[in-house]
Amino acid sequence: MLRNRIVFESLSLRLYVKPIDVDYARIGLIVAKRVERKAVRRNRIKRLIREAFRRHRQMLMGLDCVMQLRHPVELLDSTRIYQEAVMLFNKAARQL
Repeated sequence: MLRNRIVFESLSLRLYVKPIDVDYARIGLIVAKRVERKAVRRNRIKRLIREAFRRHRQMLMGLDCVMQLRHPVELLDSTRIYQEAVMLFNKAARQL
């Protein structure tokens, strides 16, 4: 999936997007243990990204999306992670 894709980046996240020939959107998450050591934080980040994807799924129809965490974040930055995910989804939807 990560080959032949379009990449969008923010401060903490990277979004890989690839158009597919279906009428729904899919998401994959990469939150590496070496980037975020604590499982509680990794799971929180994944929940936030899934929620952002769920709310913006309609505008991402026909896209395979993979979201990757680039840098460790604090739990207090959860609103920032959500906002970055939404911003990347909006950017991908506008350009594709």
